[in-house]
Amino acid sequence: MALDYGTGLPQQHIEREVVLLYEQHALVLLRYASSIADSGESARDAVQEAFLRYFVERRYGREILNPRAWLYQVLRNYLCDRMNTAAAQREVPAVNLDHVPDEKSDPEAMAAKCQTARAIAASLSHRELECLQLRTEGLSYEEIGSAMAVRIGTVGALLARAHDKIRRRAELVGDQDLSLAGAVYQLLYNEKMCLPG
Repeated sequence: MALDYGTGLPQQHIEREVVLLYEQHALVLLRYASSIADSGESARDAVQEAFLRYFVERRYGREILNPRAWLYQVLRNYLCDRMNTAAAQREVPAVNLDHVPDEKSDPEAMAAKCQTARAIAASLSHRELECLQLRTEGLSYEEIGSAMAVRIGTVGALLARAHDKIRRRAELVGDQDLSLAGAVYQLLYNEKMCLPG
């Protein structure tokens, strides 16, 4: 039985650990990556890279106390590095062809939700939006703080400001119910559809 370099664990044990983590977290990590990346392919590559790095870290004996937060942090850093590199090289991002409009959806309702989503996005800072995205993925304040490299108090402040801005938007349009929730959903999960390039 082959033991890994620094862990003293059989390699099969580490592989099973990574497979289990992948089954538990890959879909939500992909959804988060898709909200940041310039294409579906880039998002998938980033998720794979996060799990590969996790495997390498474990193989060399590093203990990871909170794997979910660690994966989010690595994923976020990887995507930020790629975006900074692309901007420095002035690359033109690939066109996002992953979304095919649902023929059953009401175009007017979709346009109204997108308009509200744009207004919400315009009122939120980049960090408030990112913090809100991570929270809707189910991360705790501590995990969000770890992923964004900020203190837990900062996470609370960012979320409080984001919620306050969303509430003010609801009061402004006189809508406190599902259509505002739909706009927030559009903002967080279909952002590229609603927001200008």
